[in-house]
Amino acid sequence: MIATRARVKGGPVLGFDNSPAGSFADQLAAINAWWADAGVDHLFDDEPQALLREKIDSPEAPPKAAERTPEAQVAPVPSFDASTLPSSLEAFASWWLDPATELPLAHGNRVPARGTREASLMVLVPMPEAGDSDRLLAGDHGQLIANILRALGLTEDQAYFASALPCPTTMPDWPGLARAGLNAITERHIALAAPQRVLVLGDGMGQMLGLAQGPGQLAEIPALAARAPEHLLAHPRQRARLWRALLDWMPSQ
Repeated sequence: MIATRARVKGGPVLGFDNSPAGSFADQLAAINAWWADAGVDHLFDDEPQALLREKIDSPEAPPKAAERTPEAQVAPVPSFDASTLPSSLEAFASWWLDPATELPLAHGNRVPARGTREASLMVLVPMPEAGDSDRLLAGDHGQLIANILRALGLTEDQAYFASALPCPTTMPDWPGLARAGLNAITERHIALAAPQRVLVLGDGMGQMLGLAQGPGQLAEIPALAARAPEHLLAHPRQRARLWRALLDWMPSQ
C-alpha cells in the first residue's frame, strides 16, 4: 500500500514509499533541517488552535516569589549641632565638602553648589545628577534648568544652584533626613546664599522643608515648589504647568 505524499511548496517531500532512502526518522530530521535553514523555526497549522486555553488537570504553578522593592535609604543622625552651622556662604561651602563633616547620606563624591550670593534665582534640587563630579547639574537636569532660565530671561550667572544632598542617592527617606537635620542644613544654605527667590524642584524635598507644591517661603525668601527634574523631563504637561506657575510667580521684567 502506497500513501499519497504531502507536498510543501519549495520544500522536500514527506510520505511513505518502499525505497531504501533512509528511515522515516532520517527523513523527518532532514525536513526539519531544511526548514530551519530557510528561517522557519515555528510550527504552523491550517486549523486554528486554542493556544491560550488552560490545560485540564494541570498542576498549579508554584507561587511566584515576591519581588523585593528597593528600600528607602535612611540617614543616620549626624553628630553635628545645628546651632554650630557655618555663618557665611564661603564657610558653608568648605564645611559641605569636608569629609569630616557628617552630612546625611554623604557616601560618595560630594558635589559643591555653584553661583554667586544674592542671585536673582536659587535653584534647589534634591541631589546631584549621577554623572556630576566637580560641577553640579552637568547633565540633562542641568540642561532643562538652563532652558527654564533662558525662557525667564535669566543667565546662569544670575542664578545659584544647590542640592539638598551632597551625593546622588537612590530613594532617599526625606522624613528621616529631616529628623537627621537636613532641613536645618538646607534652610541655613538658603539663608546664606540670600537669593531673591528660590525654586525648589522635588516633592519629597519640598515636603521636608514644609513646602507644598506652589508658592511659599523659605528663610523668609519667596519660594516655589515643583516636581523633580527627572519627572519634568518625562512629563511635558508637568513642564507646562511649571512654566505657568513661574510666569505667575516671577516678577515682571
